[in-house]
Amino acid sequence: MMNLNNITLDINGETIISIDNITVQEYKTIGLIGRNGSGKTTLLKHIVNHSTVYTDQKIIYIPQLKNNTLEKSGGETTKIYLQQALNQTAGIFLFDEPTTHLDETNASWLLDELNQKKAIKIIASHDRDFLDKIADEIWSIEDTGIVIYPGNYTHYKEISAHNKQRAQDEYDKYIREKAHLEQAVENKSKQAALSNRIYDKSSKKYITAETPYFNKMQKKLDKVRTSMQTRLNQLEEKEKPEEDKQVIFYNQEIKKLGGKIIIRLEHENISRENTKLLKDVSLYLKAEDKVCITGANGSGKTTLLNAIYEKYKHSNLQLGYFYQQLESLALDSSILENILSTSRYDETTVRTALARLNIKADDVYKTVSVISGGERVKVQLIKLLMSNSQVLILDEPTNFLDVHSIEALEHMLKSYPGLLILVSHDKRFRESTTSVSYNIQNQTLVNPNDAAPRSHAADEMMVLENKITRVLSQLSEESTPELEAEFERLIKEKNEMKRQLE
Repeated sequence: MMNLNNITLDINGETIISIDNITVQEYKTIGLIGRNGSGKTTLLKHIVNHSTVYTDQKIIYIPQLKNNTLEKSGGETTKIYLQQALNQTAGIFLFDEPTTHLDETNASWLLDELNQKKAIKIIASHDRDFLDKIADEIWSIEDTGIVIYPGNYTHYKEISAHNKQRAQDEYDKYIREKAHLEQAVENKSKQAALSNRIYDKSSKKYITAETPYFNKMQKKLDKVRTSMQTRLNQLEEKEKPEEDKQVIFYNQEIKKLGGKIIIRLEHENISRENTKLLKDVSLYLKAEDKVCITGANGSGKTTLLNAIYEKYKHSNLQLGYFYQQLESLALDSSILENILSTSRYDETTVRTALARLNIKADDVYKTVSVISGGERVKVQLIKLLMSNSQVLILDEPTNFLDVHSIEALEHMLKSYPGLLILVSHDKRFRESTTSVSYNIQNQTLVNPNDAAPRSHAADEMMVLENKITRVLSQLSEESTPELEAEFERLIKEKNEMKRQLE
């Protein structure tokens, strides 16, 4: 049993979490969610540091940021910490983002281990697929309080969506009723003002009729108006639900590229520190493709992304590359200044994109040096999305984002017009943002559904035929010796290319 009571957690004098009383009487798995900075980690640390106040059971806490002195990958280090914790006996386990860096195999292993543990488990996580499979209930940090939702993450989303729609319906009803009463008050005021006004034929003017009948009529209308005004004053005001504005992307350069292959690897070997990780890699990506790269920890996903970036970073393509160690922000400049310095979009669009990731109002003027690591990740992602990039390469962009920000990022990436190459352990994020998946197996890049790509020569032939068509169009309007010579040259070049293809 665990009884969380009279908890108030502050950061820099500001209350981030306030709990009157929450009692957990039986073994269950609780998913803890909330926006970055809402206090998930702070709450877990508080519970473990004051364990004797809330329970007589042993508590084991597994933090998100582990001391990586083992000279192993992030996924391998995470699994070692998890194994050490799960090998112990305790009544309560607190996990802070346990699936970070874990591939699908290890995430499945963790799921099985947790299901076998008879204990109270509180898991702060942004992995929606994992929460769907493991959580008995969701604790959502909302406006410094904790709202408890029965069931898994999907059920939480259904309830949340229903509550949001109900709030919108109530607001719409309030606006309609308010407008109706305001119009009615105005009409009755006009009627009362004119009720004792009559037309005098002799003077041909409207005059005030001071008679008992007209005075009584005016008082009656005033009474009705006052009653309506009282109803209007007593009308319960409804706050307008916050609306998520959509970010509209455009990129004429990408439209010009059309269905052309812009990233091409042909039978290439990919190595890291003289160790071959992938062999005979062929990859053909078009300007509007959305693809993900999957594979076990250490299989070479990041190395493949690095190879693509290194090959094309000095080409005519505009590449945007996100990785966790990225330090591309000017620390002494504001969030807004950092993004606008490379943005092809105006300040309104930039602010809209930032707001989707919960960086709003005057927060955009904060200098980067004072914001958290999670906020820097958000700023870096928005900076890339707002740039003139034609290709986005994203390596684990969701590791330090809350679930709300992940879902907002999903919406933006879906409408991003260029090529997206994604590596992510978040299965739901991959499935939501990409349509093609390549998997690294036994040093080989595999996509069973990939159609045979056009050859480089075939692409050149298509370009040549387009030139011939353009020259023919010009010749149909006016024949000149120069155009005739150009046409002959292009035909000879096409015939020569045909012989090479045969």
